Amino acid sequence: MKRWMKKIVCAALICCLIFSSMQGALAAHVLVTTEGVNYRTGPSTDAEIISSINPNTRVDVIEHDPAGWSKVRFDGTTGYIRSDFLAAPSGGGSTTFRTTDGVNFRSGPSMDAGILSTINPNTNVDVLEHNPAGWSRVRHNGATGFIRSDFLALPIGAAQQSSSSPSQSTTTLRTVSRVNFRTGPSMDASVIRTLDSGLSVEVLERDPHGWTRVRINGTVGYIRSDLLNVSGVRNVELLEWSVASSVVRIGVPIRVVDVRTGLSYNIQAFSKSGHADVDPLTRADTETMRQTRNGTWSWAARPVWVTIGDRTLAAAINGMPHAGSTIRDNGVDGHFCLHFAGTVTNNKSYQADLRNAVAEAYNAATGNTR
Repeated sequence: MKRWMKKIVCAALICCLIFSSMQGALAAHVLVTTEGVNYRTGPSTDAEIISSINPNTRVDVIEHDPAGWSKVRFDGTTGYIRSDFLAAPSGGGSTTFRTTDGVNFRSGPSMDAGILSTINPNTNVDVLEHNPAGWSRVRHNGATGFIRSDFLALPIGAAQQSSSSPSQSTTTLRTVSRVNFRTGPSMDASVIRTLDSGLSVEVLERDPHGWTRVRINGTVGYIRSDLLNVSGVRNVELLEWSVASSVVRIGVPIRVVDVRTGLSYNIQAFSKSGHADVDPLTRADTETMRQTRNGTWSWAARPVWVTIGDRTLAAAINGMPHAGSTIRDNGVDGHFCLHFAGTVTNNKSYQADLRNAVAEAYNAATGNTR
């Protein structure tokens, strides 16, 4: 009888321990809204709004992408919230996050602050203060410092894979016309089949000589790069600089998508006059920007989509670093110029090129590729 009672007590203790650990795990995956935010059916501003969630509301995070959307559970339903509206709960404790890439651990919340060390991808850190749209104060190996919040994600979901090498991640592009899908990167290579316009393909490798290796329904082949464009049409706005200048904010990170390749990187504006003067945030951002130009800087304008907060604008960016910059250790000496409809440049000979690139960015988003 006593032995039977001991078994019951032991089982009860084990259940309590399991429940306690589950509670701890759940608590580690709770974030709070930083302000009123729309709760949507999908990870897009085009998705239907389920409800609006008040500031300082706790939600259970199922998947967390710091640079995009988080899948959350709230009020008995599952939906999506933009991650820059979600922060770790305050109150004196810490929350475990994981680095999504190799990142500098700095002495202060600034790109000018000293680097304490470089933290490897997929490293757990204790977040003491969390600003999703800026910097987080963290504890790592007994030291306290700061990391950019867009390099920190909850250790859950599929977004935890390192993105340190853009060539290793896949991008979805779409065909802009009927195009031959070939066995090799050459017009002499055999045609596997002819693809319809508007078909989405998974990009595996971008060839600087004009071909892209892609996968379609499990088959790998090649498509001419100039016949591929960014898929995932979004609400891209075409704004005159007189209006866009109020959307672009000094010192606030801007997410850039290169329309022709689908590669993305981060920049930050430090001056606004006839256009915005910008710096890549990190060496990785500079390298990705260089990749969009086949590894060579030039004044030629590239059509881009720039996302600031919840707005995405059609823009153009030049590719020649010049004059001064405000961010150190980002792998480039000089800054770049970000242009919108109606902006001006000191070199008038580039005005038409910039205007055409802005139009290309807008047309690519609206499906008008001609």
